[in-house]
Amino acid sequence: MIKMQAVFILVMASLLPTAALADPPPPTALPNPCTTVDETLTGTWGGARDRLATNHGITFCVQEQSELFGNLNGGLRRGATYDGLTTASVKVDNFAGLDGLSVYASLLQIHGRGPTANLTGNLQTITNAEATRSTKLYGLWIEQSLLGGALTVRIGQEGANDEFMLMKSSANFINSSFGFPASMALSLPSGGPNYPLAAPMVRVQYAVNDRITVLGAVFDGDPAGPGTGDPQLRDRTGTAFRLRDGAFGIAELWYSVGSDGEDGRPGVYKVGGWYHAGLFGNPAIDNRGIPLASPASNGMPRRLRGDQAIYASMDQTIWRPEHDKDRGINLFALAIVSPDDRNVSSFFAEGGLAWTGPFAGRAKDVLGLAFALTNLSAAERAYGADLVRFGQATAPFRGSEAVIELTYQYAVTPGVTLQPDLQYVINPGAGMPNATGTALKNAVVAGVRATLVF
Repeated sequence: MIKMQAVFILVMASLLPTAALADPPPPTALPNPCTTVDETLTGTWGGARDRLATNHGITFCVQEQSELFGNLNGGLRRGATYDGLTTASVKVDNFAGLDGLSVYASLLQIHGRGPTANLTGNLQTITNAEATRSTKLYGLWIEQSLLGGALTVRIGQEGANDEFMLMKSSANFINSSFGFPASMALSLPSGGPNYPLAAPMVRVQYAVNDRITVLGAVFDGDPAGPGTGDPQLRDRTGTAFRLRDGAFGIAELWYSVGSDGEDGRPGVYKVGGWYHAGLFGNPAIDNRGIPLASPASNGMPRRLRGDQAIYASMDQTIWRPEHDKDRGINLFALAIVSPDDRNVSSFFAEGGLAWTGPFAGRAKDVLGLAFALTNLSAAERAYGADLVRFGQATAPFRGSEAVIELTYQYAVTPGVTLQPDLQYVINPGAGMPNATGTALKNAVVAGVRATLVF
């Protein structure tokens, strides 16, 4: 089995300052909400914030996301919940005077009770902020920029979705599947290296030219480690720093088109794949070949070495007003396929539209409509059919769950955004067993998120 210790040792030598050789590539990650002090509630701190950034390369960010969601119909039960996420981060560029060396750390404070477990019972979490209540370390890494910024090497701890499977347009939505696909969260150990459980990693990014970028990383494959119960409780503080598990490797090839100028229609197209070197259980068959639902089964799933997936995504501007690059409509889509015999879900797809500046005088607002589909694997569906065959259920699993989300981000003032949101969940839980013991009716969920950036 590939171990993370060897990966860390091999990469440490690359984190040495190197002279600039070329112009840096364009930004490729999602923007930091505190990059521009004009977009925060606390502004420049009387000029101190600007001086820290300019003279010392130090930037701070504190963001609070507070949400109120209600289930109007279907799901587990009607009702309302409140949940929230406070994120605090600090980044230091040119750390210790070393050119191109950056250091980053972030903390999470997760509070409240999310709507998914309490109200709807679906697989695709209603909000990308809800998680088990805790205060924990999340990101912690150092990064060296080389070749004038064309090549960067990062080592430390982060989540896979911090840089992979990103689409700027899908980030406007609240349902978690428009970030980290539910097919991965359902099948990877402890939900995979992703919010709220980051994992030790090594990441390399290389911009071949202004159109082509290659991104690859290796993570520890089980951020919380083996065990029973909620993995977020097994690593409540985010400091497990595990290096003993099967590695999770992921890579992407990006191709950029168009121009970000006033009349351009930029787009980014990606193909990628991942491989996990750990052991995975067949959802339907035990290690003797007997159906797991059978009374004769020993309850120990057949173990299979490794898991993998391939995926592709697009994020393309399809319309812009003349001479106005800050407004326009973007189309995005992603599809991911993985093996049937070792995953709860073997296919995921999403797509949608995000319209920035939909109304005159509201250039910072975003109106969005999107759809996400999570299909159960053939093995998981076979398990559901076996439950019926052996008299443990009255109906098979439904095979898939879908979410339709309509959302609107309203920029109130610099640093304050209100986001009313409506989601329709089709086949919550895909008909799998739940707290009520019956298949759940389609759910209608409405809510609002308030985001404050300090």
